[in-house]
Amino acid sequence: MGLTGATKTSFANIPNNTNPKWWLDAGLRRNVLHCAGICLCPFYLGYDQSLLAGLQAIPAWQTYFDKPTGTYLGIIAASIFLPALLVAFIADYLCTAFGRKRIIYVGSVLIVIGGIFNALSQSGGQFMGARVIIGTGGAITKVAAPALLQEIAHPRLRGTIGTLYYSFYYFGSLTAACMSIAGLYIKSEWSWRLPCIVQIIGPVFVMALIVTAPESPRWLAKKGRLDEARAVLVKHHANGDSDDALVEWQFGEILSALHSESLVGKSSYLDFFKTPGNRKRLWINCLLGLASNWVGNGIITYYLAPVLRTLMTAAWNWMVSFGAGTKSERLGRRFLWLASNFGMAVSFAFVMGLSAAFAQTGSAATGLAVVPFLFVVHFFYDIGYITMNYSYTVEIMSPSMRTKGLALYIFFNNLGNAFNQFVNPIALAALTWKYYAVYIAIDVCLGIVVYLYFPETAKMSIEEISMILDYPLKDGRQRVMEVMEERRLAEASEVARTKGLDEGGKMEVSHVEELKR
Repeated sequence: MGLTGATKTSFANIPNNTNPKWWLDAGLRRNVLHCAGICLCPFYLGYDQSLLAGLQAIPAWQTYFDKPTGTYLGIIAASIFLPALLVAFIADYLCTAFGRKRIIYVGSVLIVIGGIFNALSQSGGQFMGARVIIGTGGAITKVAAPALLQEIAHPRLRGTIGTLYYSFYYFGSLTAACMSIAGLYIKSEWSWRLPCIVQIIGPVFVMALIVTAPESPRWLAKKGRLDEARAVLVKHHANGDSDDALVEWQFGEILSALHSESLVGKSSYLDFFKTPGNRKRLWINCLLGLASNWVGNGIITYYLAPVLRTLMTAAWNWMVSFGAGTKSERLGRRFLWLASNFGMAVSFAFVMGLSAAFAQTGSAATGLAVVPFLFVVHFFYDIGYITMNYSYTVEIMSPSMRTKGLALYIFFNNLGNAFNQFVNPIALAALTWKYYAVYIAIDVCLGIVVYLYFPETAKMSIEEISMILDYPLKDGRQRVMEVMEERRLAEASEVARTKGLDEGGKMEVSHVEELKR
């Protein structure tokens, strides 16, 4: 199911004024640094989830907040997720109107403010209020950041960098676990206040690293600011070479995609229902939002919390998800999705069998044998639902629907998380080991859906991927390549007919006025 070594990108042979090895090229090093800053956006959420678990082990926090349990503790936990149900859609509007980069700053500032208030809280209400502020800022960045990341990354690096994005969730989780352990050795209120305030490190680094990052050239072009869009590509993808062939190719693809969208008119959420391709995008997007929390990861986390150190699981998950991200272009998205879902189903079958045996025999050795398989489940979850949850959502969306798709993804993702928070503990207590059978069935069904409907998107440009769901699964890649080539030739023909070539030999844009409308 993976891609063969012979499979090449459509731009593999296009000359480009950059070194093939990004670390030896000044422009690409800068591009990667900007992308790394954007990748730190999920840090806050990973930090928070690990932090809340760690705070419950710190006596000073328990004493200060009267040992929260049950519903009260559940509300504290949920307070960071609830804002996303509304704010994600506001973030889509802001990203469309004002660009991606500025909105990342808005979200990051809110996370910093929330983190400071969190650390200085004087009551449970203030603590929850601070978490609501953090959740609001986080929801904003989760819409803006994945879009900007995919839209400014060099095309040779985009596929890999995009799949590395959410692995930094676990970097935050690992950092929080370390801080929580450190808090156990502080004999004052700062045993919990210090770990709380350290969570602002993530968004502070985000803002510092993207200061010199460009705005999305796709967004600039959509707004009719074509000279600025092309200048971004020239500077960040070609080291300032305005005649670079890859820049011309990218710019042509952007204009072709936007011209095609301009024929439809202003975009809205109703567009998801207007064409077969958009309806496919909608249900795949919503399915991934729910599935990222409905494949059994919640029940594993619930089980692991009292048994294993958060530090161990965070380190393991970050290592696996980061490693899978670096191999995503070589292995292919379909292979990773299929391996993830069917691998979790098989792993859960072992967990279920061993748990049933332990329930019947009480054998300590049998109970201990469950633990390695829990890490195996995490392995298969990470290579799919951490590596590709946001990247696949961004890739399959057309340019004007990209942040709308992210808003819907985040909405359904939080619905799925609410299910985990409230239903899993109840169902696990009632059904014990039998509850694993539910997730085995879900994972198998999802694996079948992936096989039948999910297209391969590795080694394609983001404009090409945004069209792939408009065609049948079997020959979608080939059809997209053909259509994009036809569009480029038509664009070149129109330019030659109406504008000719400028003195430098570069083609002028033929649809500028249409795109500005």
